[in-house]
Parts: sequence; structure tokens; C-alpha cells
Amino acid sequence: MKQVLGIVICILAATLTASAQSSFFYPHVLNGNLGNVVWRTTIFITNNASAGTATGAITFTQDNSDPTAAGSAWPISLSDESGFFTGSSTVTFVLPPGGIKKLVSAPTGIGGLVSGFANVTTNAGTVSGTAIFSEFDSAGNLLGEAGVPAVAPVTKQSIFVDTLNKYSVGVAFANPGTTAAAITLSLVSNTGAVVTTPVTRQLGSGNHTQTFTSQLFPSVTQPMVGTMQISSNTPLIAIALRFDPTLSKFTTLPPVTLSSLIYGGLKWLQERHSLFVLASFGRLGWS
Repeated sequence: MKQVLGIVICILAATLTASAQSSFFYPHVLNGNLGNVVWRTTIFITNNASAGTATGAITFTQDNSDPTAAGSAWPISLSDESGFFTGSSTVTFVLPPGGIKKLVSAPTGIGGLVSGFANVTTNAGTVSGTAIFSEFDSAGNLLGEAGVPAVAPVTKQSIFVDTLNKYSVGVAFANPGTTAAAITLSLVSNTGAVVTTPVTRQLGSGNHTQTFTSQLFPSVTQPMVGTMQISSNTPLIAIALRFDPTLSKFTTLPPVTLSSLIYGGLKWLQERHSLFVLASFGRLGWS
């Protein structure tokens, strides 16, 4: 009985330790010039706990033009809320309860648009956050911006596709894992029918890519409303953007996780793991 009790206490300690840390991703980060417009990404994170300092880091990873290759560390130019500039691929933070960190990408004016993704991790405490895409003209006037939610990697997800009235939908996805991803992209109509032959892609570890649905499925020439399902053998992160016909106005379309019976069961068990441990501990205490 003492041996079982010891095991349960160890599991409980591990569970509580894991719950005191967080990790999430921003699936698309933009910085630089594209034609006559400038794109910037703003990242906010906060320690919304009532007590305890949160410490951790934000790590930026850059695209590799070869989608099958691995991504690389991205020494992105950033300024924080105090005006301090950095050009590192990893930015650390220390946030007291209620504290906030703000980072804004700062195009250097050299070269074109660079894109990738960011990973937020803590080694003490937990944080949450969001990001913003901002588009400026060459004079620095804001043309448009939209919020970008933080996401967790999943193996099955979908983005909404709405190309009526000459709108376009772009999608960005990244492989934050350590092994290459085999990806299947399926275009599905509003009735749930697969519109055309699914497309397969390979994406190297730590790599990120972006494209329009019209480029992935060039045979689909009629406007449509539906989804594009993204399935992979390793978890991916994704975000979509919907553009007006001039490509000057946009909004973000967060992905929707596609649940399966197995995934739902695992999620159910994960959500109840800590409750199970506590209940087991209580039963042993009363035995």
C-alpha cells in the first residue's frame, strides 16, 4: 500500500509541475516589405496569475525555401514596450503577476518579406497571449490589421474557405516538431463533399510555408464556401487569412480542430487525468 501511495504522490507532483508551465505557438509571423507595403507582427503575452512570477522565452523560427528541409533560427528585429531593440531568435521574459510583454517586429528596410512562426514556453508559471498582423503603406500609414490567436499543434484541423465575390484565402502552416511531416490537404464543399483530388505535401522539421488555396487547387475555378482540411502524421500549427479582391484588406480565420473518436477519448482522459490522480489519492488516504 505504501508503494502504491508513493507512486500516486509522484504522479501528482509531476501533474502539478506540468500544470505550472505553458507552451503555445503563433503559427505565422511576418516582417518586412512586400512591394509598396510593410508588414509587421506584434506579440503580446501576459502573466494573468494572481501570484508568482512567470519566466520563459519566445523563440522565432524562419522559413526554409525548400519545404522538405528544416527551418532555421530567425534573428528577427524587435522592439519592446520600453523601446529596447533586439535582433535575437530567442527573447526571454520575466513577468510579475499581471505583467505584460509587448514585442513589435521592426523591418530593417533591407530585403523583402520574411516569415516564420514563434513558440512561447515558460519554465516557471504560465502565460497567455495573442498577436496582431499589421499592414502599412510606404509612408507608415496603417492600412489594416487583424488579431492572431495562439494555437497548439494538432494532427487534424481545417480552415474556412470563402472565395465568393472574388475574395481569396491564404493559409500558413508550420511543423514545430523534430521530424518531417507528411501532409494531406483536402478541399471540402459546404455540403461536406470533397471537391477535388487532395493534395499532398512534405514539410521539414521546424519549417513553415504559406500559400493561397487557389494555388493548391488550381483546377477549382468556381467561387465556393467550404473548408480545407489539413491532416498530418505529426502535429502542425496553422492560420488562414481572407483577402478582399484588391488584396489590401484582410482578416484572420483561426483553424478548427477536427476531432475523431480516438482523439476525443484521449482528450477526455487528459482533461480528467489530474482529477483521477486526486481521486485516487483521496481513496488511498481513506483506505
